[in-house]
Amino acid sequence: MRLAVVPVAGIGTRLLPLTKAQPKEMLPLGRKPVLQHVVEELAAAGIQQILFVTGRRKRSVEDHFDADSELDGLPPDRAPSAHDLAVTVVYIRQPKPLGSGHAIRLAQPITGDEPFFVAYGDCVIWERQKGSLVREMVRAYTVHRPAAVIAVERMPRAHVHKYGVVAVSRWRNGLAVVRDIVEKPAPDKAPSCYAVAARYLFTPVIYEALEAVRPAQGEWQLTDAVRQLLVWGHPVLCVRLGDRRRLDVGNFTSYFAAFVFAALHDPEVGHAVRAEVRRWLQRSRGVLR
Repeated sequence: MRLAVVPVAGIGTRLLPLTKAQPKEMLPLGRKPVLQHVVEELAAAGIQQILFVTGRRKRSVEDHFDADSELDGLPPDRAPSAHDLAVTVVYIRQPKPLGSGHAIRLAQPITGDEPFFVAYGDCVIWERQKGSLVREMVRAYTVHRPAAVIAVERMPRAHVHKYGVVAVSRWRNGLAVVRDIVEKPAPDKAPSCYAVAARYLFTPVIYEALEAVRPAQGEWQLTDAVRQLLVWGHPVLCVRLGDRRRLDVGNFTSYFAAFVFAALHDPEVGHAVRAEVRRWLQRSRGVLR
């Protein structure tokens, strides 16, 4: 698997005013922008080329992954370019925010007849071995040759209305067959507690499915295209996150929690941050009750 598509064209309205001039994908998560974490995950799994589907106010994405002669003297971990991260990058613009499905359709001239990976640019997978989830999904594809492989995370039922949710067969060694997929179901109508975790592997048949579905409220949903694959009888598999953690920056609650998590796990200063947080909590115990 050598190709990945990363949609980063969203406006980020739920994070205004923070995202008025700064894309949410470029917000700091610990000492790196969110999107750099995503690119490092893909590169660690052997992805060689990444297509960013961008939009207005996303110029900083290109600037961040470009080489900068004024920073040539710094180590690559301080000022990394796409070359330093061992990937080549391609950019294409989505003219209007028409949904994730529309963003993926724009990638067809680049991906052609090859299978490809999709990683949302506002979601980081925190894992002990970087790139392990992507590699696990690629192994599932290599062995079983489905039309798609989806990463899923078990969620509290009260939270499933925020995500696409899958109905699955019995799990075997962390892998299951997807029977159905529903976008943002009511908790009492959700087919399971397994929510899509912002990582997909697709074969080119996904483009036929995207052509077949109609937009919902003006946007093409990737979930609808996956469901169309199932209607046509194409096999779709899913892989569990397991002990990995999904860090989402879609709203202030999840972004604040993600930043704190990344700071607490920083290899250089995480111990000092943890000590400081303990002091804050001890001093604030009476106030926070």
